[in-house]
Amino acid sequence: MSTQFFLDETDIETLINLLLRSQQSRTREALCLSIGIDPKRLSFIRESSDSDFFLLLISYLDGIRDKEALCKLCCKELLPVFHQGKYATILSEIAVKLNCNQNPSVEQPTSPTPSPVPVFGINPSLQPDGSKSKSKRPYWLTGGAIFLIGLAGLAGFQIYKTESVNPQYKGLERLLSEKNWEEADHETANIMWNLAGKWQERSLRKEDYKKLSCDDLRDIDHLWTKYSNQHFGFSIQRRIFQSSDVNSDLGKFMSHVGWGRVDENKEKGQIVFVFYQVTNFSLSAPEGELPWVVNWQGSDDRQAYVSRIIDYGI
Repeated sequence: MSTQFFLDETDIETLINLLLRSQQSRTREALCLSIGIDPKRLSFIRESSDSDFFLLLISYLDGIRDKEALCKLCCKELLPVFHQGKYATILSEIAVKLNCNQNPSVEQPTSPTPSPVPVFGINPSLQPDGSKSKSKRPYWLTGGAIFLIGLAGLAGFQIYKTESVNPQYKGLERLLSEKNWEEADHETANIMWNLAGKWQERSLRKEDYKKLSCDDLRDIDHLWTKYSNQHFGFSIQRRIFQSSDVNSDLGKFMSHVGWGRVDENKEKGQIVFVFYQVTNFSLSAPEGELPWVVNWQGSDDRQAYVSRIIDYGI
């Protein structure tokens, strides 16, 4: 007898990617409680990377047919964050597939409360019955593989990437994965100039920053934060700008991230800009220093840059 799943592989991949973008400051326990799941039931809640955890959680909920928890994950946790653009459309389609607007009382009953999930992250009742099982379903992890163990003792695994990177960001991802921070900064500027239709000018003004979509900024930021271990990225710059130390002061922000320094000898402590060429392109550089070149080269409005990264709402 085959097991029916609510979500296909593309749905799961989408949910994982959006959770990685939106849950950076959220504990796993808090997420579970928000969608009505007791985190103590999940044996994989600790010993896994973020991407692995989200995969295991979604696969677990889909496997036990907990439609209510999946709906909360989609509509309560993700739609309020990604309420515009392409992701909003995709999430709405997943919500329709889950029939989230229906009263839970008329939905198909879910399975009884399962025992804690074993170390492999798959409920035993969902494991394939032998190597020929039709219910076998591929799962994927960033840091490894989920082993689908048959009751007869046959084990196998398949590895899939959890992230589908926009082709226009492939070059940026390669540079970031190689820790080539300087070239990645220039590539980020090239992407942003192109998105704003300012490739020839290679300069962005206040009105140009408004042309950069939230989805594109989130995607770029995700790559920066991922490969720098939360040291560089738009969201890191936004957090610093809104911190109590900086208090949304542009001069203090520029001093904090290494873009400039306050010259106490000048009137009102004016900011002296740091030359980009002397930047320390490594993780020992100030937190939030990069991306930088897009607002250093040919930009007359750094306040517009900061305002845009605050508005894009990651």
